[in-house]
Amino acid sequence: MVTRKEKRNREKEANYFFEFLKIQKHFFKDLMNNLKKVADHRHQSYITYGPEVLLFTMMLKNMTGLKSMRNMSERFNKEECIKNVGKVLGLDSLEELPHYDTINDFLSGLDVNELEKIRTYMIKELLKKRSLESYRIEGKYWGVIIDGTGLHTFHKKHCKHCLRRAYTNKETGETNVLYMHHVLEAKLVVGDMVFSIASEFIENESENVSKQDCELKAFDRLAKKIKKIFKRLPICILGDSLYACETVFNLCRAHKWKYICRFKEGELKVSRRSLGQ
Repeated sequence: MVTRKEKRNREKEANYFFEFLKIQKHFFKDLMNNLKKVADHRHQSYITYGPEVLLFTMMLKNMTGLKSMRNMSERFNKEECIKNVGKVLGLDSLEELPHYDTINDFLSGLDVNELEKIRTYMIKELLKKRSLESYRIEGKYWGVIIDGTGLHTFHKKHCKHCLRRAYTNKETGETNVLYMHHVLEAKLVVGDMVFSIASEFIENESENVSKQDCELKAFDRLAKKIKKIFKRLPICILGDSLYACETVFNLCRAHKWKYICRFKEGELKVSRRSLGQ
C-alpha cells in the first residue's frame, strides 16, 4: 500500500523530471548525444549500461534532491521511472536502472575531461541562446568569479600534491598538521546563480609553499584553460583580495579581460608600472 507521503514524493519527482525535460529540449537539444559520446573506460564485454544511462541517472538524482546513492537506487527502480528514462534515452530494452555501485565504479575511473566537455557544451548553449544577456556587466562583460574550494581533508599526507596547514590545539598547545585537496573554480555570475565554467586543482609543489602561492599558480593554469575554451568571450574577472596583485592584473591584460578585485588595506602590492603609471 502506498502511503500519502510516498505518493506526494512520487508526484514531486515526476514534476521535477518533466520540468527538466522541458529545459533540456529547449536549451540542450544534443545533451543525450553528448552523454553517449563520453569515453567509457570499462571493459566492453562487461558493460550492461552505457555512459548515457549512468550519467543521466546521476543527473536525475541531483535534480530531485536525493541525498544518498542508496536512496536513488531504491526510489528510481520503479516501472514508471524506468520506462520514462528509457524513452528519453531512446532505449526500448531498458528493464532496470543501474545500481549505485555500478555508477560509482564508472565515475571512479572516468576521465574528468569527459565531464568538462559536457559542462562546456551546456555553458556555450546557454550563451548561444542569449538568454542571460541582462546579467552582463555594463551590458558587455560576463562576470566570472574566481575562488578556491576545499574538497578533502586528511590527517596524513595523501599524495605529493596535498596542501599542508599547521595549527595549534588551544587546549593542549600541541601543533597538528592537516593535509588538504582544494580546487580553484571559475563561475559565471548570472544574478543570484553561478554556473561553473572551468576548474583547476590547487597543487602543492613543495612543503614550503603557501596555499596562497599555490592558488595563484592554479589561477595561471585556469586562466589559460578559460581562454582556450571561450576565446572571444568578453570577461571581467571577479576576485577577493588575494587576486589584487600584479601577477593577476598582467594575466587579465594578456587575455584582454577586465577585472574587479576586493581591496584589503595593507595587502595590495603593485608597482606603478603595472597600473600604467
